Amino acid sequence: MLRRALAGMLVLLLIAGAAAAGDKEIKAKVVKVDVKKMQLTVQTEDGKKTYTISEKTKFLGPKKGVSAARLEDDRLVAGAEIILVIAANNRTVHEIRLPERKKDKNK
Repeated sequence: MLRRALAGMLVLLLIAGAAAAGDKEIKAKVVKVDVKKMQLTVQTEDGKKTYTISEKTKFLGPKKGVSAARLEDDRLVAGAEIILVIAANNRTVHEIRLPERKKDKNK
């Protein structure tokens, strides 16, 4: 009985590990944000790419805080350096890690 339970737990861990192993982090620079089409165009080492953003995509700040503004976040502008967490299919964006907000010079 104990062997089956341990074997079952091992199989679940292997499946979970394989699913997470497919994700990869990509450093990118924002080229264009299209809120209506829910698309983000970025420049990566491999060239310019456009990703469609889903409702499941998480937008996280540098301290892992969630951005409710999503594509309308003021940090997501042309030239901003971000990190994308992309699925193994190279099309699904799981997470967008945003940079710190720029300090207002007038303050």
